[in-house]
Amino acid sequence: MTVNRNCPICGGACAPATIRGLLQCGGCGFVTADVSLGREELERLYSAAYFQGEEYRDYVAERALFTKQFQLRLKTLLRYVPVARRTYLFEIGAAYGFFLDLARPHFDRISGIDLSREAAAYARDIVGVPVAAGDFLEYPIEGPVDAVCMWDTIEHLAQPALYIEKAAAHLRAGGVLAITTGDIGSPLARWRKDKWRQIHPPSHLHYFSKNTLRLLLAKYGFDVCYAGYAGCYRSVDTIVYILLSLKRGMPGQYRKLKATGLLNWSFYSNFYDILYVIARKR
Repeated sequence: MTVNRNCPICGGACAPATIRGLLQCGGCGFVTADVSLGREELERLYSAAYFQGEEYRDYVAERALFTKQFQLRLKTLLRYVPVARRTYLFEIGAAYGFFLDLARPHFDRISGIDLSREAAAYARDIVGVPVAAGDFLEYPIEGPVDAVCMWDTIEHLAQPALYIEKAAAHLRAGGVLAITTGDIGSPLARWRKDKWRQIHPPSHLHYFSKNTLRLLLAKYGFDVCYAGYAGCYRSVDTIVYILLSLKRGMPGQYRKLKATGLLNWSFYSNFYDILYVIARKR
C-alpha cells in the first residue's frame, strides 16, 4: 500500500512516481521506494547469503575485482584529502573490509562499520581491519574524523539523512565525505525506467540524482568539491550467474556454462549512471 511520506531532503510530500513501487517528492524530485523496513528485517536482508548467492555470486571470491575498483575510487579520494589531513578514515558499509585494507597505508587510522555480522567478522579476523558490526547511528565514534566514505551504501539505508547528519557531526571542518550511488537522473536510468538495474527494492530503498544528493549534503553543511561517475570491473561469471540463476531461475544452465571455462574473465565498464560525489564540510 502507498504511504504518503515527507521528503528527507526538503520536507515536501512524496506521491507515487511514474515507476510503480516508487515515490517521488513533488518539491525537489527525490525518489524513494514505497517500502518500510525495520532493523530486524534489514539484518536478515544483509545476512551471509546476501553476499554469497542472493545478491553477489561470491563477494569474497571476487576480492581482486573489488580491489581494482576501490583503487580507482581511492585515487580520486586522495586528491581531496591532503597528506596533512590523512589522519582518520571511517567507512560506513565496510562489508568485508577490502577498501579499508587498501586505504590503511594512506591514513594514520582506519575503521568502519557494517550491518552484516558475518562481513564485519571476516574483515576483522581475515582481512585484519577494524570493522564493527551494527548500525552507524548507534555507534560511538572516538575522536574527530578526517574522511568518511560510503561506497554504494546510501541507497540501502532506511534513514539516509540521519547518516549524513551524524557524519557531519563527527567530521572535522574541512573533512570530506565520499559517496557512490546510482544516479536516477542519468540518461541510462531515464531510458531504462523500471528496468534500470539499480531499481530493486527492498535492498535499494533510495534513488538520488546529482541535484537531490547535492541538496541533502548542503542541508548538513557540505559543499560538493567533486562530482563524477564511477565505473567498475565486472566478472562475466557473476553477470551470467545473475541473469540465469537469479533472474531466470536456470541454475543448471549457469553451471553448464561455468564448466566450460568461458566465464572466467572480467572487464571494466562505465555506464555513467553511478554517481561519485566528494563533499567538504564547511
